[in-house]
Amino acid sequence: MLTALLVDDEPRANERMQTLLAAHPEIAVSGVAGTLAEARTFLETTPPDVLFLDVEMPGGSGLDLLLSVGDATQVVFVTARVKYAVQAFAAAALDYLVKPVDPDRLDDTVARIHKQAANAQALRKGERDSDADAPDGEVAAVGLDEALSLPLAGKPSSQVVKVSDICWIESLRNYTRVSLKAPAGVLLFNRRMSHWDKILPAGAFARLSRSYIVQLAAVEQIEWSSRKETTVTFSPGVEPIVLGRLPATRLRDILGSKG
Repeated sequence: MLTALLVDDEPRANERMQTLLAAHPEIAVSGVAGTLAEARTFLETTPPDVLFLDVEMPGGSGLDLLLSVGDATQVVFVTARVKYAVQAFAAAALDYLVKPVDPDRLDDTVARIHKQAANAQALRKGERDSDADAPDGEVAAVGLDEALSLPLAGKPSSQVVKVSDICWIESLRNYTRVSLKAPAGVLLFNRRMSHWDKILPAGAFARLSRSYIVQLAAVEQIEWSSRKETTVTFSPGVEPIVLGRLPATRLRDILGSKG
């Protein structure tokens, strides 16, 4: 059975979602939160399989909560505002429901939740089998001067990557895009974000959100693109990335503390 956390500042909205999910007994509501603080506490102590999350919350945005959400938790945004859809999917949300939630539309979402959960379970099994035969250097933490042999997505071959050449890593669910210093460019690997969290040197790399990890020393410039977007540039030939307000603030705070 899958567990779900409902986060909405409107009690009636949480009650309605509980009623709708009652038609899906394979998903048990394990918690209900009316504030972002309550949701963070729940995520720290009892992370659910799926998070049904409102966007407009008192004292902040539901998008701000994503830093507290682990990779194993699927996120479904539930809001009355269609305008947040682009931001939601950019944050790797599984789905986006518009209030009042239509039961048939929720059925489609639940089907996607089950499919993603099944895919994740198969991937975890594959990673366990792979790690059993992998050299210790690819499972334990590595240093900047070390090199890794990583499986390319969709190909039977691997690529040797020097850790110090990694500028940023982007999560694409079961895969990651890795941007390397010129002339290597961007490569797609059959590795999840959790793999990188485990092996990269923490002092050199920072996890900014569910979507991005960056090498701090590789950052050359941080520039506001708009009120909610910040462009981060690296050395010549490296593709820049665009961060939302919260991960951009986190990056500036980390770099400021190191300065």
